[in-house]
Formats: sequence, C-alpha cells, structure tokens
Amino acid sequence: MNFPIDNTKATEAVARLLERGGGKADYLRIVKLIYLADRDSIIRRGVPIVGGSYFSMRCGPTVGEVMKFANLERHNAEWEKHISPRQGNTLVLKEAPEYNHLSQSELDILDGVVEEHAARSTWGLVKWCHVYCREYERVWLGRKDIHVESILRAGGKTADRIHRVVCEAADRADLVALLA
Repeated sequence: MNFPIDNTKATEAVARLLERGGGKADYLRIVKLIYLADRDSIIRRGVPIVGGSYFSMRCGPTVGEVMKFANLERHNAEWEKHISPRQGNTLVLKEAPEYNHLSQSELDILDGVVEEHAARSTWGLVKWCHVYCREYERVWLGRKDIHVESILRAGGKTADRIHRVVCEAADRADLVALLA
C-alpha cells in the first residue's frame, strides 16, 4: 500500500530540490532525491512528503508520478508553471513557488537530502541508492513496485508501526477517492 500522490506538494518539493541545487539539475538526480526525501519522511514521520507510486527500476528507486510530470506524460498545471519541460536530461526551475503546502519539517527533510548528497555525482547517487536503499530490488527491464511496508522494514520499524502506517495510507487513499 502507498499514499496517494499530492500533485501540489510534488511540484513544491521538486522545486525546492532544484532551488537548493542551483536552479537546475539532472532529471535522474531529481527523481532519486525526491524518492530519498519521501523515504526519509516515511521512516521518520510515518507519512511521505509527496506520496505516489514507488518503483525499483534499472537506475534505482523512483516516484513514478514525478517521472511522468518531468516527461510531460502526466498533466500538472502547478508543475508546468514552476518547472520547465525537460531539456535533454535537465530540469530547470522557472519560478520558485511560495512553498505554502510544505511544512517546515518537510522543507528540512528536502534540504537535508540535498545537503547529504551534494558531493555525489548523479551516477554516484544511483549507485548509493542501489547499496543503501534495502527495499530496492535490482531490475534490468521494466519496474517493480516498492511498497511503504518495504520502506518501513528497511528503516527498522516494528510490525505494529508498519501496520499503523499502512492503515493511514489506506485511509488517505479512500479519502482522496471519495473527494475525487
């Protein structure tokens, strides 16, 4: 079970990563950093920053919806306002949002992920994820789902804590479906 994606928070979170990285960054780097920020948030707080579908892919773990926004395969008006379409392998911040939808703890997690991995090249970050994201499974073609339960187990959480977080994810998914 995973939490539903929050499109606005996804845009603000990626914009924050780009802003902290100098205004532009490699697409692959951004999809790794946003995954790591969500992973850290799930392990520490029991909820993600952006949510969505997590996958193991050849180049490591990722958030599927963020990949689709960056590749313009999924429409997101906020994204299009603040982040330019992918230019080759580069994402560029057009205009920083107000960050009204991110809490201070979420901004701290995003900033911490950028700081922790600033010295790593994009490929160094990919290799780091392969080693240290224990929920990641090597995939040569296609993708394999990563569930919140796997992230929490990799983070050393108890079965009781995992159950509570999974129930929260299911409740949020039900609420989003009801409001849609």
